[in-house]
Amino acid sequence: MSILAKVAAGEYMCRLWQPVQLGVRLLLLSSALLIATPGSATEAAKQDKLVLLIRELRNEAGEIVPIRDEIRQLLNYFEHHLQIKFEIRRYPWTRLLVNAKNGEGIVFGLSKNRERLQTYQFSEAIYANYVWLVTRSDASFSYNSMLDLKGKTVGVIRGTSYGDEFDSQRNVLFQVEEDVGSHGARLKKLINKRMDVMIFGDRRAQADEVEQLLIRILRKESSSSDKTLEHGFKVLPKPMLVDELHFAAAGTQYEEWIRKLNAAILAGRKSGEISRILISDK
Repeated sequence: MSILAKVAAGEYMCRLWQPVQLGVRLLLLSSALLIATPGSATEAAKQDKLVLLIRELRNEAGEIVPIRDEIRQLLNYFEHHLQIKFEIRRYPWTRLLVNAKNGEGIVFGLSKNRERLQTYQFSEAIYANYVWLVTRSDASFSYNSMLDLKGKTVGVIRGTSYGDEFDSQRNVLFQVEEDVGSHGARLKKLINKRMDVMIFGDRRAQADEVEQLLIRILRKESSSSDKTLEHGFKVLPKPMLVDELHFAAAGTQYEEWIRKLNAAILAGRKSGEISRILISDK
């Protein structure tokens, strides 16, 4: 082969080899990126997401009140235990329940009643709320049964349920005043005699602790610095009921998730982790 022929052949082979070299370089580069970030895109892609519907509360200015720290920690526990990521969507109760019935996601913190049991599948109880009766300081009364609410106007957050007995007596034994979610605004309605009793749910089991919590809420949510408001209400010593709260969902597509959440709840009870999270804010 002549010298010119050899040179030509060599140039031809170089041209053939260049695309191969480029492909090898790109392959090596992509492999290096995957090795350099093992916990980023690949793990995020594998992590399941679950839409979680949570009640929206607003202050007097109409601003959404952030989810309380201990509830955030509780949700973090479930995310970590189940290796999932919650997509949190917050709505007022009425809209939340409509969206849940339409299969949008799983509700966090729903109590049971006869009507809801026909629609939703419930998890094990996550924790229990004490349902307290709050009155004006100058108009308190002794509470022993639902009959003690006869003829009174009772303030509740719109869309809430406090058990079958309470629901059956709404606007029968007593009148119901449906409120927005702002507890500060509700307390002012109570003190201004627009209702006789305000219902307030919380995990605290002592009335004096609940009073201190409501004072803190009033200070945080209210634009007024009137200290007389803080002494204008009283929490009755006996809770109306103890209300267990659950995850709940409508539709068979969530059955497996409810099963997994049940396993996480039972594990959290056994280890004491759920109790430690909830007690930390008391």
